[in-house]
Amino acid sequence: MVRIWIFLVFLCVTNLCSGQSCINYSEKDGLPSNHVYKITQDVHGFIWIATDEGLVKYNGTEFKTFTTKDGLPTNDIWNLFPGTDGKLWYIAKSTSLGYILDDVVYDYSNEQEEIILDPIFAGFTGNKVILSDSHLSHTLNDQLLWQLKYYNPKERYQNFAYLLNDTYQGLAIEKLVHKGKMAVITKDHEYISIDNSALNSDSYSRSQITDSLFVTNSFHSYAFLNLNNLMAKEYTYQEQLGIPSLKYGRIHLVNGKLQLTGENVIAILDQKLKPEKVIPIPAAWRSHFSFIDKENTIWVATFTDGIYKYSLNEQRVATQLEPYKINDITQVNDDIIALVNGKGFYKYNDSLNLFKSYIDSDKFLYKSKYIKDYNTAYYITKNNIFTLKNGVLKDTVFPDVNETARSVSMYDGSLYGHYTTGLKKIDPASLKVLKVYYLKGIRNEVTFKDNIIVAASNGLYHLKSDELTRIEALSDFKKPVTDLITIEKEKLLITTSGYGVYWTDLNSIHLLKGSEYLKSNNPFYQDNQLYLPTNKGVYNYEYKDGKFNLQHIWDNTNGLPTNKINGIHRIDNQLLVATNKGIINLPMDFKTHQRLLDLYVETASYNKNNLKISNHVDYSSNSDLQLVIKSIDYRNNQKPAYQYRLMPAQTDWVMSSSSNLSFTDLTPGDYKLELRIDQVTNSFDFVVEPRWYQTWWFYVIAFLLFILLVIIITKTITKKSEKKKTKNLFQAKKLSELQLKALRSQMNPHFVFNSLTAIQYYINENDFETSDTYLVKFSRLIREFFEMSKEHLVSVDREIKLLNNYLSLEQLRFKGKLNYIFEIDPELDLNDKLPSMLLQPIVENAVNHGIFNKETAGTVLIKFTRIDSNEIKICIVDNGKGYKATQEDGRYKSTSVLDDRLKYLRETGDWEITVKREDAFPHKKDKGHQVLFHLKKLNNENI
Repeated sequence: MVRIWIFLVFLCVTNLCSGQSCINYSEKDGLPSNHVYKITQDVHGFIWIATDEGLVKYNGTEFKTFTTKDGLPTNDIWNLFPGTDGKLWYIAKSTSLGYILDDVVYDYSNEQEEIILDPIFAGFTGNKVILSDSHLSHTLNDQLLWQLKYYNPKERYQNFAYLLNDTYQGLAIEKLVHKGKMAVITKDHEYISIDNSALNSDSYSRSQITDSLFVTNSFHSYAFLNLNNLMAKEYTYQEQLGIPSLKYGRIHLVNGKLQLTGENVIAILDQKLKPEKVIPIPAAWRSHFSFIDKENTIWVATFTDGIYKYSLNEQRVATQLEPYKINDITQVNDDIIALVNGKGFYKYNDSLNLFKSYIDSDKFLYKSKYIKDYNTAYYITKNNIFTLKNGVLKDTVFPDVNETARSVSMYDGSLYGHYTTGLKKIDPASLKVLKVYYLKGIRNEVTFKDNIIVAASNGLYHLKSDELTRIEALSDFKKPVTDLITIEKEKLLITTSGYGVYWTDLNSIHLLKGSEYLKSNNPFYQDNQLYLPTNKGVYNYEYKDGKFNLQHIWDNTNGLPTNKINGIHRIDNQLLVATNKGIINLPMDFKTHQRLLDLYVETASYNKNNLKISNHVDYSSNSDLQLVIKSIDYRNNQKPAYQYRLMPAQTDWVMSSSSNLSFTDLTPGDYKLELRIDQVTNSFDFVVEPRWYQTWWFYVIAFLLFILLVIIITKTITKKSEKKKTKNLFQAKKLSELQLKALRSQMNPHFVFNSLTAIQYYINENDFETSDTYLVKFSRLIREFFEMSKEHLVSVDREIKLLNNYLSLEQLRFKGKLNYIFEIDPELDLNDKLPSMLLQPIVENAVNHGIFNKETAGTVLIKFTRIDSNEIKICIVDNGKGYKATQEDGRYKSTSVLDDRLKYLRETGDWEITVKREDAFPHKKDKGHQVLFHLKKLNNENI
């Protein structure tokens, strides 16, 4: 019974591998060698392939080879163990061995440097490796060196295997005894005999494969020892597989399942280590090792042809008439007809579930159709129209090419068929052309609502008044139409070349949701179910309540070998799918186990730093983050579009189908690249470390220094402000004192005494009018002195009036001996301001020390000249005794007071004042005296 079951499975596998589901990978596809030792799958889903030219990692798209250039000790790798922690341990004959993690090779040396490791019986317990040969065993110690294990202290026992177990440390066989007794050695060196009749000491393969299971393989049987209860059991290949012996037999653990493999066979073992599922491998492949991955796909290793791969789930999907192109599959009366390009019309045999040759033709096949009104089936080719009526097949041959019709439809008692340049009305009996309606680009025609509707490359037409005209209500629809079918006599379905699928009632037109931009032809409708052959697979819509609802899509991700579909038909729960390479028999309930397993970051670099090695990198300006995104996907022809976002820089998901991502201007911080597609999610974390000047402590220190600087500046400004305020107060006090001194100098006792004496003189002379005038002017002058002493600035006009009052008073006293003249620049603004109490002392000196000592009458000239808007020149000239003579006069006291005032006026920073004294007439006897003032306002305000 077992042999019969295996034979039936073998037939299914052979049929499968003759189709497109079986794939062979060899050196031409990227393998470094066709000599393959072993294949396995790691926890992420990567397929690893051990060859004699390197270790290969496969993700469904590309083969990545690791060699001595990448750190392997040798290229001849012949065993592999995937760890639960993501490590992939490699086994070879070498002085050093190790594992690969994240595409980095970690290789560790033997503690005895010159001793070569030859672990032909290597064991693995999930994350720990035992390197065992016939007698010696090594494990990796804390110093990451392969250390020889001494587990058998008794000389009468021979080493058999070192064990990684909480209770036992090894197996040994008693020497000098035929088929010596086997013992298990405890941690306390106690030897416990076990029934070794099951465990074959002559086995060519033995290893510990879990922490509690030890297995052996020989040519005729396999056996195991349960380290939990020390029970051993042996099974023969004859009773379990139906074969007397097995070459290359071994048991391995992959994806949590024990699998028995060997030459041309693979079996999944149950909890009793019996085969629960046996799959023979075609002998022509000459396989020596196979394994079943987590998607129920078989991977087969050979020594000469690389590897083979096929899915067990796809055994339900059959292919026929391969490799011929199938133009379409149609219902012709009670027959299902396939248009096989280059072969002819094939008819479906329901009992065999196969298409058989029906009408041979090597010409291009156009259409097959049944016209019920004439009870005639039409099979149309490039050179023939075959008609079948009442069981009689008639062949109408056209000498050059068939220009009568490429398809036929019944309308108004006649046949209509299209050809390259129009529509033809045809006599049903003779196939003679009765009339031609010219229109280029016709693809099909159909009878709908008592009219003949024509599909053209620029829209829809119909026969109206015996002419082909565009349907008026659909005149804006100008898409390239490929085919037409009627739906329940109420709607017309329209397929296009790249613009989707539509339906119309000839009044309006509507796009089927989900069919956007599809290229479709030869649709099939049955039992309210619409099936669309497209360039992206088969689309299934349900027609219900006048609406089309998308139900399912079949493509190369879930059962079909290709997305390019030419036609389709349904029989019960099976789809017959026409492709460019045969007909696919696809069960409608078929579900593939193949899917995208993972989406991951293969490489990540920032400023030439590999983030896969260290995910912390220092910030660098003008540096880009470069990422390569790959997927683990063993479905054919897949390049899936995925979504990504880089948190926290991006919050919205971005769609991409590119494997390369780039990010610029990343600021320091923690980042997470999130990836997702379908139900698969993944992430990659990394940190861009800030430079010292971007760290938080730098900002804190900078902030504290800034606060300190603000405090210092504030204190400095405050101190300067207080100092300036003190200085201003001092200057104001000093100026006030100088004002008083100036006032005293202006109101000196001589002037007051002389003025009062002059008034008394006029009174004594009974000249009351003159004395009254003198007294009024004197009082006014005194009042002006007091008022101006309170002000720092006075107008030019006021200063002139003050000087005029003073000189007029002195003129009365001098009795005609004194003259004075004012010369005012007409461009001078009399409202401009001058420092107060500045000119009168100079004028007084000119009168009392210049003119007074002169024998004749004297003159005082006061001249005001405008230099610019901020500068004025004042000149005071007398023709008295002269500058030198007045300096020698002890009564000349105003100079020191004036100099002090000028000094403090300059220190205020508001004025630039220069004073120059000299003889007015140096060549005359009375040389006179000239004082020249230059006053310049420094704050850019007018004087």
